[in-house]
Amino acid sequence: MLKRAAWTLLPVITAGLLSFAPFLYLTLTRRTARDRFLLGVFAAGTAVEVVILALVGADKVEGAPDFLGGVYIVVLAAVAAIMAWVEMRPGKEAAALPGRAYL
Repeated sequence: MLKRAAWTLLPVITAGLLSFAPFLYLTLTRRTARDRFLLGVFAAGTAVEVVILALVGADKVEGAPDFLGGVYIVVLAAVAAIMAWVEMRPGKEAAALPGRAYL
């Protein structure tokens, strides 16, 4: 339960910059297609977040792009945390193949 909570809080604590980390852990331990898909989605979401931060941080004027960038960061972190909580629920580990855990 503590491991599940820690992986769930990681995207929130890092403001979405490590939103892919729980799914990287799941991909390395369970090796399912769904985990690889989620890793790809959240890695791409993190890359988009970095691009948004770079574009919005370059201008001196605050406006709608700044607000939408902030909303994107909050939504990415919240969705990653919720998905990590759901994907790491008890009973899903039983589907993993034994001897495949790396972390």
